[in-house]
Parts: sequence; structure tokens; C-alpha cells
Amino acid sequence: MAIKKLTPALENYLVTIYKLSKEKGVTRISEVAKIKNVSYPSVTTAVKKLVNLGYVEHERYGFIRLTNKGRRIAITIYNGELRVKYFFMYVIGFSESRAQQVAELMIYGLDNETRKQLRRFYAIMIDFDETKAEGLIKFLKEQRKKLGVKNVPKEALKLKLRLKEDD
Repeated sequence: MAIKKLTPALENYLVTIYKLSKEKGVTRISEVAKIKNVSYPSVTTAVKKLVNLGYVEHERYGFIRLTNKGRRIAITIYNGELRVKYFFMYVIGFSESRAQQVAELMIYGLDNETRKQLRRFYAIMIDFDETKAEGLIKFLKEQRKKLGVKNVPKEALKLKLRLKEDD
């Protein structure tokens, strides 16, 4: 059965191809395999699926090229990955390598609405200062209104009290 949608694993391959091909516009199966530390057949299988979905072009033993559609999706996901990475670096205080690991775990498989909300939150938090407090309060109120709640429920607040237990 042919794959009909972009899975989180395929998104990761697409972004890897994008990163590798940023300079030259193309990449090879071997380069993707090396970066991802996987076998050539694994990359070949993923690339065939991406070809079937219209995200890349590839001929046997040739270069992998992103289509316009593939480039658009890859850039969107890659920018999301960077936002999460920078958030964890500059807001949470993680090292760059740890922030990159977290970003790669979090970003793949998200729907457009989730990505949109993360972009909005990032825009508020990345260079947060007292002038953005009002925007953060507005954002939080909007989210709670969507959920039909005015205040955070007690069960959610109880977790705040358990911070020491989690350490």
C-alpha cells in the first residue's frame, strides 16, 4: 500500500535533505545516510515515498532534488525546528546541542494549527521583556477561552507544587 501522507519520519528526511541541499540545491542518498546514521536502503525507501508524495525528485544513483512543494514544506518544518531550538536555548537555558535534540523530538508530526500557535508563542517569548507582558497575558487568555475555562484547573496547578518532587 502506497503511503498517502507525510509522516513524522518522512518530515525528518525531508528536512535533512533540505539542510544538505541548501548550498548545492541537491544531495545524494549517501549524504543523507551519513548525516542520519542509517543505511542506504533506509534512505532509498524514504526517498521513494517522498517521490510518490511529490516532495522530491530522484533517479536511481542520482541526486535528490526538492520539488517546490517539498521545499516549501521543508522550510516550514525547519523554521519550526529552529524556533523550538532557540526557545529552549534562549528562554529555557539549554545548551545548543541539547536544545537541538529537544527540537528534533518535538517538531515532527505537528499539524498546521500547532505550528501556528508555537510561532505566536515564540514571537512573544524569544525576546520577552516587560513590554511584552500584556501580549503574553492576552495570548494565555485567548487559549483558555478556546478551552472554555477562565482559570487553570486545580489539578494543573497542583503540578506546580510538585516541582521539587520532580527534581
